[in-house]
Amino acid sequence: MKKLIIGVVVVGLFFTACTKEEETTGGTAPVEELRLLGSVSIGPDFQNTGNFDLNLLALDANDNVIQLSGSQISMILDSVATTTKDTTYQVIVRDVTFVQPSTGGKIKVGILLDSSGSMDWNDPNYLRRDASRDFIELLLQNSASHKVGIFDFAARYGDVNGDSIDDYYLRVLQDFVYVTDTAGLFAALDSVTAYGGTPLYLSLWYLLDHVHDNIEAGYGHAILVLTDGEDNESGDITSDSVITKALNYQIPIYAIGLGDTSYIDFTELQRVASLTGGVYANAADANALTQIFNSMGLGLSQGYNRIAARITPVPPSGSRIWGRVRATSGGKTAETGWSFTAP
Repeated sequence: MKKLIIGVVVVGLFFTACTKEEETTGGTAPVEELRLLGSVSIGPDFQNTGNFDLNLLALDANDNVIQLSGSQISMILDSVATTTKDTTYQVIVRDVTFVQPSTGGKIKVGILLDSSGSMDWNDPNYLRRDASRDFIELLLQNSASHKVGIFDFAARYGDVNGDSIDDYYLRVLQDFVYVTDTAGLFAALDSVTAYGGTPLYLSLWYLLDHVHDNIEAGYGHAILVLTDGEDNESGDITSDSVITKALNYQIPIYAIGLGDTSYIDFTELQRVASLTGGVYANAADANALTQIFNSMGLGLSQGYNRIAARITPVPPSGSRIWGRVRATSGGKTAETGWSFTAP
């Protein structure tokens, strides 16, 4: 029988500055909302180290992202459900960095949507279109200089645009344009459908080449991919192939897995996002897509805080861990919950 081990530990940081590229004294705007960007990212060596990461959006009243310093963040461990004897667990914050995907405040994002047949029942109302529209409008509110392209896979065979890539593996619905071209971008989203299988890795492989071939100075570049299943049609192209190419091109992949993780294994998709410098988020159903796309848009356009944490001792595999992260800025405090299962 499982025992519920309660460990209430509020841990401050043992450093005072972020470590990514430049030091910071932290934000001064009042924090109104604290929101996780994606799921908890568990380190590959978790069973040896207990390391995990949280990606955090600290938002002011106008949804501007606040850059936090270590002294503004604390972690609370609420409980650990484990099969071992009573143990007192602790969580510490090892580091805080501010991740800025844009360059000079400008980002170029390739949105890659799954048009496989299973999307017919996982997103029958095409909420992915609405979420993508909201994402584009959010970027436009931030800066008219951002660019977006719309792509999908598994929709149909052929080579309409003559790029020598079968549209089944990568279809260019709208090549990169400024987010001010909402007419073109929204029309492209209207052509998203549901048809075939899931050549996920091959599609990412081709899109990485396309983004790299169209690199623009002064822009950050990223891919945002949505899928409702595991790859089943990429042949020799694997998740490792995608990771290697993304790292070589320095293009992070932000990924959304749509579906119940009790039935669909998104472990490899999460690994692709984590190892390429992106973020993975799970949408249990299509109704969650709007909020997730919104968070991705905020993070990609404005940046986000990455908190490297550690739980000690390391809970056994299968343990369920719950906690909260708290941030203070501008005289106000906000917190949000997090949880994960130990691998």
